[in-house]
Amino acid sequence: MTAPLAYNRKYRYAPIMKTSIDLPDDLYRRVKSKSALEGLAVREVATALFAAWVDGSVATTPAGAATSRVAAGWLSRWRSLGATVAKSAGKKPALVTQLRADRR
Repeated sequence: MTAPLAYNRKYRYAPIMKTSIDLPDDLYRRVKSKSALEGLAVREVATALFAAWVDGSVATTPAGAATSRVAAGWLSRWRSLGATVAKSAGKKPALVTQLRADRR
């Protein structure tokens, strides 16, 4: 991790960028709780994670990407199963046709 930059006397500010990040409430509560138990500020945890990510020591796959792959795999298997069932049904009349015939 790189050392923090020194206070800039010319411009009279510390080289810190303030930012806002939207997090789910539950996630923020869990981060806040765990950081408090470890005696750290949420800011320190976030700074350490960003630094690790920039250095390449943290995975860069977004959380939603894994979910999308799982959903795509599930959908593919579902469609395959549907095709298998459709083939095994053969040329039988549709269920709606059978139900209408039974009502008569």
